[in-house]
Amino acid sequence: MKSREYYAAVQKTILGATHVIQSDISFDEISEEECYIRGLLMLSGGYQLHIAEYVVTEPKIKRLKYRFHLQTAKGKILARWDNAPHHPEVESHPDHLHVGEKVRENPPTDIPQVLTAVLSFIE
Repeated sequence: MKSREYYAAVQKTILGATHVIQSDISFDEISEEECYIRGLLMLSGGYQLHIAEYVVTEPKIKRLKYRFHLQTAKGKILARWDNAPHHPEVESHPDHLHVGEKVRENPPTDIPQVLTAVLSFIE
């Protein structure tokens, strides 16, 4: 899969998510097989999902860096998924999830998975 195809798939996922009210996403094509996607999704209930991922798409999709954080309209962060290597104590290191002050193990994640996961926070 080329990076432009990957981005098109991400856009399709976002457009299909009924809880996404507005999308402001940018796409930087580093090469045919590498891209950086970042932006803001406005969700129902006034929630915001900030997304950023640096992806290599071939020979298979690999997210070298990602962070997704869900916050209220007033800026309170409810959850953040990322793969920064700052929590080596977590079994899924470097992938993890912050909920409040707690850090939990979490498998590598992507935009479709996060769009599903945020439903438990906003419903």
